[in-house]
Amino acid sequence: MVFTNAIGVAFTATLLSAGDAGATFVFPEDGATNTLAFSKLSAGTVRSVCAQTGFVIVPPAVRPAYDFAKANLTSIEAQLSDGRIGAEAAEERRKRVREAFRRVCRGKGLDEREADRILDRK
Repeated sequence: MVFTNAIGVAFTATLLSAGDAGATFVFPEDGATNTLAFSKLSAGTVRSVCAQTGFVIVPPAVRPAYDFAKANLTSIEAQLSDGRIGAEAAEERRKRVREAFRRVCRGKGLDEREADRILDRK
């Protein structure tokens, strides 16, 4: 498949995966595998990579809130699994964490669906 880098140069590669470090490609000329940061790829290529892999990029403007929310959700799951809190308390805490993240996202111009999509990413 043909992709484009940030300065408009097209390249042919097979997309392997996407993650926080960028998109990983294998290049047919030599079979080399390379991960390219999203900042090194064109906006169209980034959209294509995300569509093909299902990867969701966390916008820098909400990254601190995302990291905080994910840490809290992980803590809630740990507390639930070892019996420190019950299912009802865990659900209430999850709702509060999620709503706090949605508020931050709204303040940055993202709607609730996008906030949930970011928070639910794998």
